[in-house]
Amino acid sequence: SIAGRRPMKVLEVACGTGRFMTFVRDNLPLDTEYTAVDLSPYYLDAARENDSYWRQRRREEENRNGGDVGRNDIKPARLVQAQTENLPFDDESFDAVVCVYLYHELPRDIREKVSAEMARVLKQGGSLVLTDSIQRGDRPSLDAGLANFENMNEPYYVDYCQDDLPGHFERNGLEPMTKIVRSTTKSLSFSKPVSGVAEGDAE
Repeated sequence: SIAGRRPMKVLEVACGTGRFMTFVRDNLPLDTEYTAVDLSPYYLDAARENDSYWRQRRREEENRNGGDVGRNDIKPARLVQAQTENLPFDDESFDAVVCVYLYHELPRDIREKVSAEMARVLKQGGSLVLTDSIQRGDRPSLDAGLANFENMNEPYYVDYCQDDLPGHFERNGLEPMTKIVRSTTKSLSFSKPVSGVAEGDAE
């Protein structure tokens, strides 16, 4: 299982300024090897600053609670400038992949390519979590207002609201796990089957 792999290797796709990265790292073992990708060098600079600040505060917190965490005990995140549809990593490099609020900004064909890349770099037995806006049918009472976002510099939002998001990942070999809707946000999780292990037999 992922929990038994140490150090855990996690990839965040389209990390932006790195604020979400700090929240994720708060919930991971301190020895986790965290990699974050974004196309913008300016966002990556901000993410680097946020990561440095988070590591300093986390060390202080751990040591206040009786720990003995040195300056080099929490590794900096590895920040990589790259296109999300062409990730510069080997196949099956990461135990977990996360992506937050990217897909509604992409045309459908690029969503398919990004999904394929995230599935490619995910290890067998690993998990992928996609978080983004709700779509049509997730909260029917809000369906009528979703189209209004197209007028707010979101040219792909209407198509996103009608897209089959799980299909992008299932076509690339992943299996759906959970769906959680909170307010106007939803999260979908997927797993990558272990070759040669029948469904229900995996640990």
